[in-house]
Amino acid sequence: MKNQKAKWGIVGTANIAKKALIPGIRDSDSSELYAVGSRDGARAKRFAKEFEIPESYGSYEGLLDDPRVEFVYIPLPNHLHHEWTIKSLKRGKHVLCEKPLGTTAGEVREMFEAAKENDVKLMEAFMYRFHPQVLRVKELIDRGEIGEPKFFRGAFSFPLVNQDREDDIRWKEEMGGGSLLDLGTYSINTVRYLFDDEPRKVFARSSYHPDHTADAETQATMEFPGDRTATFDSSFLLSDRANFEVVSSSGAIRGFNTYGPGRYKRLNVEIERGNSREIETVKGVDEYSLEVDELLDAASKDRKPKITREDSMNQARVLDAVKESAENQSWVEV
Repeated sequence: MKNQKAKWGIVGTANIAKKALIPGIRDSDSSELYAVGSRDGARAKRFAKEFEIPESYGSYEGLLDDPRVEFVYIPLPNHLHHEWTIKSLKRGKHVLCEKPLGTTAGEVREMFEAAKENDVKLMEAFMYRFHPQVLRVKELIDRGEIGEPKFFRGAFSFPLVNQDREDDIRWKEEMGGGSLLDLGTYSINTVRYLFDDEPRKVFARSSYHPDHTADAETQATMEFPGDRTATFDSSFLLSDRANFEVVSSSGAIRGFNTYGPGRYKRLNVEIERGNSREIETVKGVDEYSLEVDELLDAASKDRKPKITREDSMNQARVLDAVKESAENQSWVEV
């Protein structure tokens, strides 16, 4: 890697880029935001002017053809992740792609094959994995502070129906929308990370808003080795929640507001041991800047990113199983 700051390009003009990733790149000592691409040239120019981005392109291809762009962030609708991630990788760009990385495990496999063939790095953008809150919970569990965890419960929801827009991609199944892929994916990723294991089988059910094709709500149960169980729900209909808890026979650990986007969030960890309870307030950091730095460091040292190919492949397999279970109303082996 060069000594100068690494140049980033953004494929698309999504809100998550505005709210989170652009400030995250600017907070990084090693990266700079260099270019943005949109299918609408005028929109790209407005976006570039608003965020003081040197270059704008009226197509995604234009951005990818710029040899000065070394790293690409992809916040496109879920059904476009596969296509544009592979195109970026084939241009020799390192890619940070929003979750879910692909809409199926088959897509994710092809994306990582393209990364390997072109000797570049690909990482799924689970920003919460870099926040001290989750790292602290992982540390407490691994140290045995509450004994052996046996149960996980995750919840992520917000009332999208109250801000309903007909063009909102999150309501469109054909665009990879739905509460499972948008929200439930976080709970799945969290329990896999904290348990350091993969579920054997899942059972799920989904419900739908009468005006839309994607799931409005999904609830699922996952059975893990060692008689461990996890449940989660994702919803576009319920009030704001972004929480999880891990429970054992002797205590529990709870994390609050874990997944909501926001920079420098101070987050609480509640630790329950028998009859005692304490609350730790974990300092705020820019978790988006940390994930940017992680991909840059992995590329510069030619090592695996902390969110690895194996991690993302297993995540995609679980998502596939949950979708299949919800469709068939039966237990599905992962």
